[in-house]
Amino acid sequence: MKKLFSLLLSAIMVMSFALCTHAEETADKTLQFSEDGKFKIMQINDTQDTHNLNKRTAKFIKKAIETEKPDLVVIVGDMLYDAYLCANEKTVPQALRCLGDVINETKTPFAVTFGNHDHDLENIVSIKEMADVFLEYEYSVNAADGCDPGTYNIPVLSSDGTNYALNVYMMDTNNKNPDVGGYQGVYPYQVEWYKAKSDELKAENGGKVVPSILFQHIPTKEIYQLLTVADKTEAATAVYSTDAGNWYKLNEDKVIDRATGLGEAPCPENLDVVTGQYEAWLEKGDIIGAFFGHDHVNNFVGKTDEGIIMGYNGGTGFKTYGSGNSRSVRIFSFDENDVANYDTYSVCYDDLFDDGLKAYINDLFSPVLLNWILRALYKMLFIIPW
Repeated sequence: MKKLFSLLLSAIMVMSFALCTHAEETADKTLQFSEDGKFKIMQINDTQDTHNLNKRTAKFIKKAIETEKPDLVVIVGDMLYDAYLCANEKTVPQALRCLGDVINETKTPFAVTFGNHDHDLENIVSIKEMADVFLEYEYSVNAADGCDPGTYNIPVLSSDGTNYALNVYMMDTNNKNPDVGGYQGVYPYQVEWYKAKSDELKAENGGKVVPSILFQHIPTKEIYQLLTVADKTEAATAVYSTDAGNWYKLNEDKVIDRATGLGEAPCPENLDVVTGQYEAWLEKGDIIGAFFGHDHVNNFVGKTDEGIIMGYNGGTGFKTYGSGNSRSVRIFSFDENDVANYDTYSVCYDDLFDDGLKAYINDLFSPVLLNWILRALYKMLFIIPW
């Protein structure tokens, strides 16, 4: 019976992935734990580039893949430059292909979802057309049967192929909220799709919840659970949130991995709007991690009051602002015997290269600079020691 289930499941997986590309395929689109029960994911995000991809960004991504040898790379939004003055129907697809080419050439399966700056340009090239660019690639595992072009799931088979050992959700968090301000986050139809997909996977997995890791560009508001309000004597090392109107620092009781830490106030979905996404995670009980991009100089992991592990990868790209040579990718290493207790860590640019250049003009536009200005003003007004 197990052998029959394995054959049937493998056939379904191959057929579903075959729908995800317009190109003739030679790569196996079925993701599976290795014979020794291991599976590794690499997260990159906020490359924010044009059809002239920054050479350092390309070099970093390629070297990180060669060094870490992930089984899957996830691109978690904001592939397109926020000041893309030359954006048109020709250059936007070229920009996406520049990034896709770097990863595809490593022969590593990869998946893509979208960020707010990608949505900024959908009046020129639609999100579906952007997604179609990646469906052309031999090693793309983007799914064409999700609830929208950037919202879908990627099941990962166990090493023996008899069940789903892991599931990967890719969620599109859309753009700014025109009605109430701030960021939209996910729409209700995406939450309903997630809940139905979670139930579907559970049913296909013999009634057992499939442990799932979720990637999306904009954080949920619950990211603030990993922070605590700083008092005025701590302003020199805290960050200021204009949305929440407070200084914040990491909550040491909840942080699991500081990595490069808290560099700017999180900009999640609108703080006053309930999307229902976080509540759906608690209801279904399958999310073993939710990881975000968007805030380029934040890189840490923690656990919420309800037990959801969530965190950031810092920005990966050099054309936009970031943390100098601490621009990063994040690694997730799973063991199928205990999938929920995975290992995650950051790999920074200066872990792989020693270029000697530590300062970047782009970084002058970082929210970190705003924090330094606010700290200086705070010091002058309240005579707070540095």
